[in-house]
Amino acid sequence: MSTPNSKYLEASINSAPPEELNLRVFDALVMFSKQAVAAIRETPEDIQRRHDLLRRSQSACALLMGSLDFEVGGELARNLFRVYEFWHHELVMANMYGDPERVERLIPDFISYRETWGEAIRRFRLENVNRREREPLELVGS
Repeated sequence: MSTPNSKYLEASINSAPPEELNLRVFDALVMFSKQAVAAIRETPEDIQRRHDLLRRSQSACALLMGSLDFEVGGELARNLFRVYEFWHHELVMANMYGDPERVERLIPDFISYRETWGEAIRRFRLENVNRREREPLELVGS
């Protein structure tokens, strides 16, 4: 089931800086979820294809849950975990019942959260650049 999109995604995951890995996981979540919806609608009798695609989406949710640091993230991390857990549950139910609407309702949230992570990374990088510009240069041998 290797497609050009999934090959590209795999390559981008393998070469992504650590802060961008969540973005790639969201990309996988969106891609596999959209493919699952299409599979359910176009070939509802192909249960294995639906299952494989939704399992990949579920795995992406599990990766997001596992990426959270509760000590650093505190209440925010706990709330994100609950959201990701809900998504995972809905993907499992969609898989069990072959219900494309359950997945379709989630996709806008997947995209919105992905955009939010992207913006957070952009701001983090900008803040780091600005901080480095404000720091005094260390003299060699000081």
